[in-house]
Amino acid sequence: DSEESLRAILAEGPTEPVLLRGAPFSRQASGFTVGALVEELGEMRLPRIAAKRGRRAASGCAFAINAQGGAEVMGASPAQWNPDGCSFGSFLQGLSQGSGHYLRTRSGNTACRRTPAPRDELVYGSPEDEDDPDDYDAVVKALVPRVPFPLALPRDRGFRVAFWIGATGNNIGLHTDLYAEQLLVQHEGVKEVLLLLPSDASVLAPFPFLSSPFWFKSERRSVANLNLRGERCLRAELRPGDMLYMPPWWWHEVRTISPGVSVSTTFRFHTDDADRMSRVMNDLFFIHKHAQERPCDRLARHLRSFFLRGLLHAEAEAAAVAEARHADGTTPCATCSGCCCSATAEESSMPSFVLWAGLVAACTAGLLMGRRCPAA
Repeated sequence: DSEESLRAILAEGPTEPVLLRGAPFSRQASGFTVGALVEELGEMRLPRIAAKRGRRAASGCAFAINAQGGAEVMGASPAQWNPDGCSFGSFLQGLSQGSGHYLRTRSGNTACRRTPAPRDELVYGSPEDEDDPDDYDAVVKALVPRVPFPLALPRDRGFRVAFWIGATGNNIGLHTDLYAEQLLVQHEGVKEVLLLLPSDASVLAPFPFLSSPFWFKSERRSVANLNLRGERCLRAELRPGDMLYMPPWWWHEVRTISPGVSVSTTFRFHTDDADRMSRVMNDLFFIHKHAQERPCDRLARHLRSFFLRGLLHAEAEAAAVAEARHADGTTPCATCSGCCCSATAEESSMPSFVLWAGLVAACTAGLLMGRRCPAA
């Protein structure tokens, strides 16, 4: 219930999500509502969405309004609704009347900062966007200085701020934000958050990274469609003023469960590994895609076997380390109870064995289905 206690919790680097109630904010978190936004920013014009999946400004700012329709969960590439310059107030009023739309907008990775005392406020710094004729980050610019922020936010590093404004039933689906620590704050409405980080990633059914750019999302779209095979799934219910800390890589599905509108904010801290991961995975996708487009499939088949060999080798090394730890009686790490540190080598390698067996089968299928090439 104090800034110091919250900082102490977060300084420990929790390895599991933490639901925080009564955390101190710069001002009342539940005061950031649709009604207040209509009153203060109702005349602001929304940017026109020109591209199919929204658009990013030079600073990394993104803006999208999704139309979920009657689906239980949005697709991996959800339909867009183009506001075409309508006012923010009109959009919010339509949301209150059941339009079903979901506004998502965010700053660049480190575009937001907390200023030193005594000023102590959030600022959005993206001078390169000042002359953007579309004013694409208009909503972020308007919301950042108004949003209540946790007093535990650091002042010595930049972060991303994302805003989520929707209504009953909105659900963007099961996904991961990779190497990012985040604080999800609920301002209005109630959200259900399902969180899991299974030792076997195949439980989550992520889109295959060599054939889809949505490798950070689940093909099944919802936890309800998964076979968890005994893996633990955590559930949190966020009410106005609540804050949820999510460690890196935890997969999550967020759904508005209360009637009416919902307003949430995420304060996200990306690590260097987040950028590396995104670059590597996206590059692998395009490298494989371009290889498949060649007249001969030989290179694509070689690349799949090349990637597979590296993955299997890494898994064999990890199994050897786990076996050595078990043999010399190494004490399990305090934050990993129940994981490979405290299991036998056979137990710890079982989920991964299943995963890699699936990879072998998938790559073999890719090899067998490849087009025949003329003899060299």
